[in-house]
This record gives sequence, structure tokens and C-alpha cells, in this order.
Amino acid sequence: MKQHANNEGIRLKNWSTGEVLYDTLHSTSNVKALNCRSTICTANHMNTIKEVKPIRTGDAVLDDAKKFIDEFYASIEKFGSAEHLNRWSEIKTQIEESDGYIMKTEELKYGATVAWRNAPRCPGRIQWKKLQVFDSRHVGTAQGMFEAMCTHLQYATNGGILRSAITVFPPRQKGRCDFRVWNSTMIGYACYKQPDGTLLGDPFNLELTQAAQKLGWAGKGTRQDILPLIVQAGDGEAHFFDIPEDLVLQVPLRHPKYEKFTDLGYKWFALPGVSCLKLDCGGLEFSAIPFSGWYSDSEIGSRDLGDKHRFNLAPVMAGIMGLNTETNESNWRDLAVSELVVAVAHSFREAKITIVDHQTACETFIEHFKSEHEERGGCPTDWVWVNPPGSFTTPVYHQEVLFYWIKPLYDYQDQPWKTYNFGKHFRGTLEKREIDYLKRFRHMARAALFAQRMFMKAYANRTKAMILYATETGKSLGFAKQLAHVFSKAFKPEVMCMKDYDVAKMEFQDLILVVASTFGSGDPPDNGEKFYKSLKKRFVEQGNTPNIASDKPARLAARIQAQEGERNMRGPLVKLPSQRFEDPAQIVKSSDWLINVRFSCFALGSTVYKDYCAFGKALDALLGSLGAERIHRLECGDEMSGQEKTFKKWANDTFQAACEAFHIKLPTKAVVTIGTESVQEPVQSNMKLVSADASEGPHFTEYFSKSLGREVLPLKVTYNEVIAGSREAGPCTVQIRLSWQDLCLNNPVSFEPGDHLGILSENADEMVSKVIQKLNPIPSLEQTHRLMIQKEMLTIAGPRKEWVCYENLPPATVFDWFKKFLDITTPPTQSLLYDLATYATDPKEKEGLDMLSQDVGRYEQWKHSKWPTVLSFLEEFSSLSIPAEALIIKLPLMKPRFYSISSCLLSSPTCVDLTVGAVKFITEDGSSRNGLCSMYLNQATIGTTVNAFFRSEPRFHLPENPTVPIIMVGPGTGIAPFRSFWMHRAELMKVGQHLGAAIFYGGYRTQELDLYREEKWKYHNMGAIELAATAYSREVVIEREFVQHKMMIDANARRIYELLDSHGGHIYVCGDFYMANDVKSVVVSIFQEYGNINADEAASAVENLINSGRYHEDIFGITVGARKTHLEYKRKARLMKDNAV
Repeated sequence: MKQHANNEGIRLKNWSTGEVLYDTLHSTSNVKALNCRSTICTANHMNTIKEVKPIRTGDAVLDDAKKFIDEFYASIEKFGSAEHLNRWSEIKTQIEESDGYIMKTEELKYGATVAWRNAPRCPGRIQWKKLQVFDSRHVGTAQGMFEAMCTHLQYATNGGILRSAITVFPPRQKGRCDFRVWNSTMIGYACYKQPDGTLLGDPFNLELTQAAQKLGWAGKGTRQDILPLIVQAGDGEAHFFDIPEDLVLQVPLRHPKYEKFTDLGYKWFALPGVSCLKLDCGGLEFSAIPFSGWYSDSEIGSRDLGDKHRFNLAPVMAGIMGLNTETNESNWRDLAVSELVVAVAHSFREAKITIVDHQTACETFIEHFKSEHEERGGCPTDWVWVNPPGSFTTPVYHQEVLFYWIKPLYDYQDQPWKTYNFGKHFRGTLEKREIDYLKRFRHMARAALFAQRMFMKAYANRTKAMILYATETGKSLGFAKQLAHVFSKAFKPEVMCMKDYDVAKMEFQDLILVVASTFGSGDPPDNGEKFYKSLKKRFVEQGNTPNIASDKPARLAARIQAQEGERNMRGPLVKLPSQRFEDPAQIVKSSDWLINVRFSCFALGSTVYKDYCAFGKALDALLGSLGAERIHRLECGDEMSGQEKTFKKWANDTFQAACEAFHIKLPTKAVVTIGTESVQEPVQSNMKLVSADASEGPHFTEYFSKSLGREVLPLKVTYNEVIAGSREAGPCTVQIRLSWQDLCLNNPVSFEPGDHLGILSENADEMVSKVIQKLNPIPSLEQTHRLMIQKEMLTIAGPRKEWVCYENLPPATVFDWFKKFLDITTPPTQSLLYDLATYATDPKEKEGLDMLSQDVGRYEQWKHSKWPTVLSFLEEFSSLSIPAEALIIKLPLMKPRFYSISSCLLSSPTCVDLTVGAVKFITEDGSSRNGLCSMYLNQATIGTTVNAFFRSEPRFHLPENPTVPIIMVGPGTGIAPFRSFWMHRAELMKVGQHLGAAIFYGGYRTQELDLYREEKWKYHNMGAIELAATAYSREVVIEREFVQHKMMIDANARRIYELLDSHGGHIYVCGDFYMANDVKSVVVSIFQEYGNINADEAASAVENLINSGRYHEDIFGITVGARKTHLEYKRKARLMKDNAV
């Protein structure tokens, strides 16, 4: 090899293939690891033991920390960001104050994995991204170290399907002793010096065995005794702990041909774990970092069993083979060692224990070596160490390499027992009988010790479960909180909205659980859009199809599904945790961004929509394609039927799968149950109402802003008139105007045509009063209260129950809680029925509630035939005696209702109009029901304050170029956003803007219900819109037609085709799902007929309109007033009941 002067780096040639690489990475090394001189090369020195150096201080820490933190933020594409600069300032301050700093968990994980990547003596670092990092920096005692290492052993052994892992204990620090693990390997065989001077066991561990004996350990004295773990915590005191037998997996060694070798009775431990190194990372030195991977067959066969200074079985094997050991000319040692390797490989594979043969290991290392040069310009390699015995037959043998060290790195240390003061150790003076007693006591106490202490000791180090949700109505948030309740039994759950999550740090998560709703016709909710785009960007960067920027979730999920196959998307548990690292020779690409992340997804949606649960399906597909491991298959919860039951099963199954994946065993059998949205147990003693001063109650608008994360405005009703129908005679449609003219705003109001207004509605006073009268006892209506719940808090002294404020409700009167916060109009869920059944005093009613809460078919029939409110439910089950706090904490919170804005900011800069159809319907049993928000707005009087917020809906905005033609389809109140369209166009016309064509298709039951008829003609005459023929479906003297029929008229259909196909037009559809589906079918038919193409080609053309952002839909949610939807509900409920019977 030679240095090139043209900055290409150092030339490295493979003399077998002739391939040439250039190493430039070596220039980043500032670690002096070799004593090479101009005339002497010391690269072949082992240098596995080093002297203890003083703990770093000041600039030595600062320089490494700066380089490390820069590399970390560059790796997550945030170099130079405000977060990066703030973090460096924080680190610098800590170093100046204490000569050290506290690494964040994600920084530690990055450092540990990159250190493996940088390890020049490890041929197996091809899977460096798969390293599981256990952060045990909270541990402060030797007992804690032992427990953490037991967790490590259990996880990494994994029943024989080994997984790479590292446990990191606290770093070196002034004022305390270093944390150390004395064992060179986590598991090893003892060595006893016999009276005649011979050795019994593994000579490699002779000194460690003698050190253990000085501490009081006494082994069985057999050939292959497992050594204890010897650890030192910050107090410097050495302690030994026998490893529980069930954590040490050993493989009996058998030869497929020579039975006499099998008869020797040798065995070997399955898990190789190096525990004597330190991690030098970011200026800090972590002196106790047990690390484990898997074996190469030659590592055991040639080195451990065959070497003269180890078990020296080569002569024994040669004798079994009948070889002449008197002369080297017979090559007996080479032949014998080869057969030892064969025995090891055969035994491990027969026992289904992970192992890699040395040929495959070398081949994959060469692939990794080339990949590293391509990705970062080099791969530090110690040729002596990466070449296995007999390496002249492998590709590594012919490869030129460079040996250098770069940080972060794993480095060697001194042997701690050589400087340890055994004289001060109390066990060194004990009599043998006392030692035996202590050993027996330790075995008896271990189970109790683990049961009593493991929970509290390990809580701070529990695996973090990041629960991400996206929602429009709040349902996913409710499910996410329930999921957190379940996972809190064994994990550290954190619930976070997708819009607040930093996707760049996702690769450092251990477990991600996704609960995602699908909005409208297959779109992400507003607070999931950014997250979705970030994952799509990563998907493209991984080398996948680049033209997916405009792909909606359903299309993207279909792409990935076609790429990976249906079985990876659903089916059984496609990747059992035990299958994760079955192939240690698998090449891990740097593009496998989430290779060390586990996940599962629950998707919420409604089967009435074509793209059912599309967003959740897309996220599941994206996470899997980015390398994450799916621990449990995707589940979809149908809003129409059984969603809650499906979620419960998924949550419980996923919890069990997660416990299996992370080898978590609870002290007692976990009973996993899910309650209601509030996730509180139905035990009255765990909750109470506490009187509070009225001044403690917040301004409700401010509270809503904080809880929703949006700017909620207290808008005033300035106009509320019926524009169709009659308030007295039945359902009607109103135009309501809300103003902010008198408000002092921090930010000016901004919205565009097509955006939505979120309304925070209120329950009717009469219903609220009647519900409160059903409580027992009836609470004071004037007194301000706080709702308190009792939670188990984890403290150093152990678990302790404390009263804390219920976070979902502010201090207020009970009346205000029921009026402004609690949902009492939506039918009670099965979980709510289950919880409240305990308060029924009539046995028959309790039996009825239990049946409804457990039988999905009967529940759905009851729900859709009666559409019960909380009030009607309490009246039907009149024996319920429910305390106020029990009902309050169980009821879900009211969710915002969204309405398309029907006005234009250019023409009305201080107010906003809504077009609201009041929902009224009669249930099967003859009861009258009203839509909550529509009736709230319908009945709002002038001057009423309505809390509301604006929500952008960019998927329904007008084209940026106003000359682009648009087609608008909006029957009934679907006209709402289009009123804002033509008002906006009229304002543009006033300033001389040229406009493209704008055609509106409307439809109504009768001419009397034709909304904004005169106004439409006014804008038609101005040229802001073109009015196509209006459809009427209930007129006596006019043929019954719907809007889609008008679109199919020849002249209309031809015009639609020309505008969309030849002029780049956009089409906008607003209304209910069934109409929107029919309109889409009509557009497909138009393309087929006028484009002279077949049905599949026409469907593809419309799909392209959707993906190119030219086909826009604003679809109403499922409303109970829709007759067609209501009948579908009932049909499904009856089918479920019949199936149950």
C-alpha cells in the first residue's frame, strides 16, 4: 500500500481480486495507540492491558466532547441548529463546573454503537447498528451492577438466538472509585491449580479464579465451573455473585463423526461477552461496559479448545482421529483443530444456537469493509485480529488494511485485581464454614432479593416505550393514554403527539407504539402530517422510489406492500423477537435507519371509507421498510363496530410481545386490563372532590388553548339566521357569523378558503342539570372543586400513594365540568358500561350492564337502536347509584367539531361565517336526539361567546395560480367551503386578476332548500363562478336527480373532461362519504368515455389526479342523522348478534 499525494488517501489493494480502495478516514484519528517508529512496527503487539491513567479534566474533556457532540448532531442532520448550539452550551457549562457532563440517553446510544463500528479488532461489527444499549448509569451498588448484568444476559441469550447488547455503567468521576467488572468475559470457566502444579479448567482464567477465591468464592472444583461475576461499584469494594444457572446457556460439544469426542463431556457457553473494556466517548470514560455478541466457530474450536495455553484439546482430538502426533509432518494439529471447529459448529447448530462460520464471517466483513470505505472513507482494521485461524483460505487474508483508532472507541484497561487490597476485604478472613453458610444464604435470599428490589432498582432503567398518536377528534389520544396505563406495568411509557416528536432521534428509541387515526378520505390528521412527511423523506433517502412526495397514505402503503409482500404487513407475528438476529452474517446497511427499534401500530378508521385506516397502514409500512422490527402485526379498529374491543386485544397482545422482545418478567403475573378513556380504576376510594377557591378556576378559553395546543379564541355571535328549513318545524340550516372584532389578539387571524373552524361546543343546560340530579350524592352546583386521584408514586423508599390533581379537568364547578368538558351525548362505550355496572343496586340491571359490556353484538344493537345519551342511559338503568367523581372521571372529554369556513378574509376581515345543518333524528324507540354542536350553534343567540380555533386544510386550498380552472361539487351543506371560494375570487376580480373557469354543481332536496340561491346568481353574474344545472332529489314536479346525474349530462361531462385532462384543472368535492364515492365513480366514467380508454386506465387516471394534488375531497364525518349510515350500523349489529348466537 502507498500514500497518494493527490489527497485520495492511502491506497489499499485486495491481492486476490485486484480491487483498490482509498482510506481517508485515518486522517481523523488523534489516538496514539501504537509505538511504531521509522524502523520498527509494533502493530502486531496485543496491547490488551494498559496502565490506569488519571481521570480526565478540563480541556481534555472539553475537546473530545465538542467533537463528539458535533458528530452526533451531524448524524441526525441537525448540525448547527439551535438545539445543537444550546446543547453544546449546556455541556460546556457542566464541564467547567465539574470536569464532566451528563450524556443524554440518545447520545450514549450513538456513542456506544459508533464505538463498535470503529473497533478495528472486531470482524463482526457488520451489525453495529443492531446493538442494544442498556443505560445503567443510574446504578450505584455492586448488587445493582449484578442485577443489570443478569438482565443483559437474559436479553442477549434470548433462548439461543443471540442478540448483541452492551450495558453501560457510570463513567469515571473524581471523588469515587471506578466502576469495574473484573471478568474478562461475562461468562467464563474457572481454573484451579492442583497440588502437583497442573491446572484444571481454563488456564486463561487462573488469576481471576484465584482473585475470586481470595474474596471468599469456592467453586465445585470441576473442569468447567462457571466463574462468578466480580464487580466493583463507586465505593471500590469488590463483590462476587454466582450467576443463576438459568442465565447461562451451555452447549454440549458433539462431533458428527467421532463419538469418542462426544464422550469426553466438554461443553461451551453460548454467549461471548467481553466485560473488561472501557468506552472512551465524548471525553468521558465508561470503565464498566459488558458487551456481548456471538461466536465464530473457529474462535471456540481453534483458540479456546485448541490452543496449548487454553484447554489444549488438539492432541486429544488427534488421538481420537488416529493421527501421528510424534511428528509435525503429519499436520496432526491442523487436522485436529479443524475437526474441533467442525464439532463446535455442529453442536451449536444442532442446539439451534447462533453461531457464524469463519468463512462467512470473513466474506461479510469484506462487504462491510468496502461499504465503509464508500460511506465514510475508511474502516480501521487490525489484520491480525480479523483473520481467523487458517485465514489463508478467506478473502480477508489478501486484503490490505490500515490499523488506527478513532473515537468513540472501546479501549483496554488494567486488571483490577492486581491493585486491589484484599487484606481489607472482610470475606478474606472468614472460616470455610462461614463461607459455606454465606453461599447457602445467598442462594436462599436471591429470589426474595430480586422480587423485593428489582422493581424499584430497575424502574429508572426500564425500557422506554414511546407512544405516538395523531388524531382529529381526540379518540387516538384516549387510546394512547390507555396504552400507557398498560405499559406502565413494565416499561417507562411516554405519550406524545406526532407533531411534537423529533423524528431525527427516532433511531435511538427502543420501542415505538403508534396509535393513529385516518382523517377524511385516507389522509393523515393535521397533527400527523409533519411526521408522515418526515418518514416519507427518510424512505426516499433509503434508496426507494423518489416520486412519492405526493403519495397519499393508501397509495404509499400499497407501494411498500407490493415491495415487501402481504405477509410482512399483516398475517401472524411476522417477526418474532427470537428471530431478530438469527443470521449474524446478515449485512446491515446504513440505510436500515431504524434497525434497532421495535414497533407496533394500531390504526383507527371507518370501513365506510374506501381507504380504511390508510394513515395507520402507511405508518406501519414505512416503519417496517426503514428497518424497524414489527413485534406485533398492525391492527385496524373500525369506528363502525368493535373498535374498542379490537384495541384492547391489540394493546394486551402487544404488551406481551414487548415483554417477550425485551425479556421482561414481572415479579408477579401481570393482569393487563384496560378501563375507560380516563384510564382510572373504578374504585371510589381512589378519587375525590376537593373544594377549591373560585379564583383558582382558569379562564376557560386559556385552558382550552393550553390543552389543545392551539390558539382558541372567544368569538362572539353577531349573526344567526335560518337559510333553509325552520327551527320550529324540524331540521334547518343556519348561517352563523362569529366575530373577533373586539378582541385584543396576540397574532392576527389568518385563514384561507377551504380551511376549517374548530368549535368547542357546550352541552344543553337542561340535560346537564338532569344528569347531575342522577348522581348520588348530588354535589353542590356553585362550589368550585378540584378532582383528585390517588396514584402510586415511585420513591427511593419504595412505592407510595399520593393524591394528585386530575390533569384532564381544571378547577371548576361540577356544572361547568358537565357543560363545557364532558361528553354526555355520545353513547356510552362498553368500557364505561363495565365500570359503572359496579354501581348498579338492582341485580337484573347489573346483569344487563355486564352483558352489554361484554357482548359486542348486543351492545351495537342497543347503541344504534337507541343512540343513548348519558342521561337516557341513567334513566334506563335507574338503580345506578354513582358518585359524582366516579362518573366525571370515567366520561370522555368532548371533542372539537370542525366546520368548513363559508366566508373570505379579504371581504370579511373581522369575522367568519359557517353554514350549519342542524342534526335532529328519531331513534328506533321513538326518542328524539339532537346533534351536539349543530344544535349548540343553531340555538346560539346574538352576543353568545363561542370558543373556537382555526385549522388549516391545505389539501382543500385553491390552486396557487388563479387562472387554473376549478370544478366544485357540493350538494347540501357541502356548499360551505365553495362560498368562500367564490367570495375570494370576487375580491381578486376587483383588483383586475384574470381568473380561470369555476363551475359549481349543487344538489338539494327541494328548491326551497337551495342554499344561497340569490347569492350564487349574484356571483355568477359577476363572473366569479359558473352555475351548472342544480339537482333536486325530492321535488314533486321535477324528475328526481342527484348531483352526479347532472355531471353525467353530455355537455357537462365533456366540459369536466376537457378542464381536467387538457387544462390542468382541479376538482373539489365536499359532502358525505357516499356522495363523494359516487362522484368519483362518475369522474372515472367520464374519463373512460371521453378519453376513449378502458375502466382500469380511467381509474388510474383519476388516481393520478389525486396523487398530483388536483382531486380534492373534504368529506363529512359519519353522522348519526344520515339514514343510509344508520341502516348500515343496524345491519352490522344484527349480523354480529346472529353470529354470537
